[in-house]
Amino acid sequence: MERLSLEWLNMRSRGLAVLIVVSLMMPLIPISNAQNPIFGVQLTCEDLPELDVSPSGYEPIDILCTIENTATVGATKVEITNEWTGGSKAEMQGATGEYSIDAGGSEEFTVTFTGDSKQASSNSYEFEIMATVTEWNSIPMGEPMPQTNDSYTDTLEIASYGAVELVTIVSTDAVEAGSEFFIDVQFTNNGNDADNVRVDIANLNNLKTQGFSFFGSESVAEQLAAGATSSNKQFRILAPSDADGDLTFDLQFKASSTNDPSAEFSETNIPVTVESSESSGSLTSGISEVGQDDIILYGAIAGGLILLLLLLGVVRRSVKNKKVKQVDEATPIELDDDDQEVDEFDDLFDGLDDVVIESDEFEDLLDDF
Repeated sequence: MERLSLEWLNMRSRGLAVLIVVSLMMPLIPISNAQNPIFGVQLTCEDLPELDVSPSGYEPIDILCTIENTATVGATKVEITNEWTGGSKAEMQGATGEYSIDAGGSEEFTVTFTGDSKQASSNSYEFEIMATVTEWNSIPMGEPMPQTNDSYTDTLEIASYGAVELVTIVSTDAVEAGSEFFIDVQFTNNGNDADNVRVDIANLNNLKTQGFSFFGSESVAEQLAAGATSSNKQFRILAPSDADGDLTFDLQFKASSTNDPSAEFSETNIPVTVESSESSGSLTSGISEVGQDDIILYGAIAGGLILLLLLLGVVRRSVKNKKVKQVDEATPIELDDDDQEVDEFDDLFDGLDDVVIESDEFEDLLDDF
């Protein structure tokens, strides 16, 4: 028992002697940036990228940190601690622990960052990782030996991502060849940052080859905040004028994110039937475009023409019948030479007695009806 006590006293004496020597040397040794030729630590970490929180590309971030014992002699024990401001939307793991490092040696550890998906890109989280020497050459750091430490500070940034959606498209099912028509579109920014959302006609060149023409811009765009929906945007299109029969074409609309080229497109196909001039000029089509007042007017004109033709036919037949009767029924009147002295007016109406009228001429007119 006395022997153990004596050895313990000897160790304490040697340790105390070392502490005294180090304490005397400390004022004579320049100390800069946690570098200490007797005992010390240096902490370095890799650059921290932005955290991708998009639904399709989300994955945690890992960075490698290195602890180096800068002492020329003696092993050190280093404790890793941290201060984190991430709250409930992001986490930092792996920035804790205790490491024993020989003089001039180093140790590595991995720090992992995670966060809620779809969170706003404006979020950011500051943190600090600290490496503290708690023991050198089996001597605890403290009074009279001050603790030595190094730290790494940075900010976790949230990466912007794009996500777009075509929410409404107003169009027409059929258009006449050579006529102008309109297609209206709206779109939503489902990303986590403001974005200039753009809508193009994906098969534009093919439609031009088929004879379509486009007025104004061949694409539309609008700067939208995250979660916002655009105003109504319109495409003005002229259908081909030389369609051979009724033809159906697909207009392919594609919405894309400007600030995130890797974001998925939102696409929609709109079928449009172009009716040829022959089919559009048919009788049925013409009737469908005539108003009720026009129909009444045209009917009155047609009725008047028919009535006029009927009257002309009746008059013609009446005149013809009259001439026939005058030829068949008229009796010539002969005058004697002896009666020439009689007043010729006295015998003028005697011939009417021989004329037989079988029916009223006006009754013959009614027979034509």
